[in-house]
Amino acid sequence: MHYHIYCNLKTMDICRQNAIQEFEKRLSAYCSTTLHPGLSLSFPKDIKETNHLFLYIRTGPSTYSSEEFAAFLKDIQHSGKSYVHVIIGYSETALYDALAPLPNCILPLTLSLTGSCLSLETITLLFYEQLYRAYTILQGKTYHK
Repeated sequence: MHYHIYCNLKTMDICRQNAIQEFEKRLSAYCSTTLHPGLSLSFPKDIKETNHLFLYIRTGPSTYSSEEFAAFLKDIQHSGKSYVHVIIGYSETALYDALAPLPNCILPLTLSLTGSCLSLETITLLFYEQLYRAYTILQGKTYHK
């Protein structure tokens, strides 16, 4: 699976960049990730609905426990989706404007990572950490305990 992570940031501080690079290195055993920071949101025009999934990260209480999130990712893998586009920090209007040119009216799934008020940089890092945690759970490793 390949994760495209879009975050509404122009730049990110060096500490969080380093932490994300470490998670990308660790995740490379399970999946690939590409971070797309930017103040405007756009997706490649060649996206086909059948193998792409869009996840919109919103604020609010956490949607899944770590184990439930791992099961959610496993279900995505079994559904035949190869590309997951994770959208962090953009308004719903910006999201739907970016989705409008794509075929077949693709609708995103929404989820929340935490009910706490965190910066977009921290939410992005938290998503990487949760992604890594989920993959270690799926592999039966003990990182999550």
